Amino acid sequence: MIRIPINFFVVLLVLSGSFVFQACSTNKPVSGSAAASSLAKPVAPDAHRRNAGLFAEGVKERLKGNDKQAVQLFEQALEANPADHASMYELAELYARAEDFDRSFEIMQQAVRLQPENTWYQIRMAQLYRKFGQADNFISVYKKLVEKYPTNPEYIGELSTGLLFQEKYDEAIAIYNQLESVIGVNEMLSMQKQAVYMVMDQPENAIREIEKLAEAFPYEGRYLAMLAELYLVAGKKEKAIETYRKLAIIDPDNQQIHVSLFEYYFNEGMLAEANKELEFVMHANEIEPGLKLQALLYWLNAPLEKTPDTGMTISLISAFNKSHPDDARGWALMGEIYYNMDEHTEARSYFLRSIEADSSNFRVWENLLMNDLRIFEAEPMIRHGSRAQSLFPEQPLPYFINGIGLYQQKQYEDALKSLENGRKFVVGNNVLMAEFYSLIADTQNKLGNFRASDLSYEKALIINPENSVVLNNYAYYLSLRGEKLEQAATMAAKAVATDPKNSSNLDTYAWVLYKQGKYEDALVQIELALQFMDKESGTILEHYGDILYKLGKATEAMNYWKKAKNAGETSDLIDKKIETGQLHE
Repeated sequence: MIRIPINFFVVLLVLSGSFVFQACSTNKPVSGSAAASSLAKPVAPDAHRRNAGLFAEGVKERLKGNDKQAVQLFEQALEANPADHASMYELAELYARAEDFDRSFEIMQQAVRLQPENTWYQIRMAQLYRKFGQADNFISVYKKLVEKYPTNPEYIGELSTGLLFQEKYDEAIAIYNQLESVIGVNEMLSMQKQAVYMVMDQPENAIREIEKLAEAFPYEGRYLAMLAELYLVAGKKEKAIETYRKLAIIDPDNQQIHVSLFEYYFNEGMLAEANKELEFVMHANEIEPGLKLQALLYWLNAPLEKTPDTGMTISLISAFNKSHPDDARGWALMGEIYYNMDEHTEARSYFLRSIEADSSNFRVWENLLMNDLRIFEAEPMIRHGSRAQSLFPEQPLPYFINGIGLYQQKQYEDALKSLENGRKFVVGNNVLMAEFYSLIADTQNKLGNFRASDLSYEKALIINPENSVVLNNYAYYLSLRGEKLEQAATMAAKAVATDPKNSSNLDTYAWVLYKQGKYEDALVQIELALQFMDKESGTILEHYGDILYKLGKATEAMNYWKKAKNAGETSDLIDKKIETGQLHE
């Protein structure tokens, strides 16, 4: 369900740094110093003039930002007139700025003793009470201010904050009600009270506050939306849907309401109604695309029993793309749908359309590259991998896909360069790192760098000793070179054990056994390879012919050599074998 956040503005204020009471030293006494009783003595005219001049100079320096000079001038002003409460007020602020809160507190007490009715002095004193953790005194100041100014929202806010900090929720509610009785129902007060009631775990009272607000402003759609959300939180589903429907009538252009209705119907299993709302959302031009995608993803991520129909999904996303052709997200989403349907040519066209609209999203590039790998056409892998490298030079996947494409086109030097560059950016992904080393090994072998090839295979197997592709390829290349045949046989056997119906693995094992002179054992494996061969392989057929020849079956060998030539992908010696009827190695 789309959540319209419950307003915890008050609670956040209480918890924020500016409203937390901090006990930074032992509590200070509320009464002023003993000297305060003698401050009101008459001041000589000269001293009074000196005081006034020093005070004026102090204000000038403070306004310039020269706090130290200002402090000196205000202190001199106090020497001229010890009852100068205005200088005390200024000094209290300056001491506090310098984080000398003890002196600030002491001198502010004196100012308050001299001018107890001065509102600004009371507020400054309250700030210091809060600093010293004296919540009761803080509350006392603002209670008096609210009594004097009962409609001042700032004073009421500060008082309620203090009350909430001490968890005096009922008193805070009473303060809000007091103000409401004077100024009437309004959003700020209703939201504050609703938040407090939620903290008090009184959802019914919270609901009543928003009901009252909605009644006072019947054509304000936001209040109905809040009310519907509160109904849902309280489990009052019927009231929630009634409120949503009312909102749809009085505010038909409300973007959120139809998404909320869709999610409500969907969660309640009312799928026909849900689909109707979702179709409305997708076709409505006035609903912003973010909300539409939110609804689509909610639907696509549904539990299995509510799995959406693929045809309808495509229709809905198509409607989105028609309304928002420049929004890359819709095209990317359509690409994912076709990718999951294994329709990779279609998927590629949508991923490319998304990238055309916004090429900065690597997730889309990643999907495109993996889709290219499924199609396995060299040219797109090279082109898309190269462009992705330029946009995301520290992402390893573009180098890998680019390397595969170059390898397929037998551009081995360029493939190796791409793979070696990309390998450096693999972090925390052993699967991908093993794939890099495996393809690097294949490429090095093609370049005739056999020691470098073997080393890369070994690194791949350290990461994943069970990788049947690496085991197979490494064993096969060793057998072609006639090197480390015992190790090759062990790896080939392990590859077959890991993937026993893979004709390539079986062929490799047969060929290693052949190289070892174990022709009968080789025959068993090559016949299994023929059994599991998806389509005719010239390599496997030629190997079968060679094994048969070694077993004295020259006529049968000739038949399979001819079949191998027709299938293609044979050794360079196939014509000579057929021409002479003899094995050539």
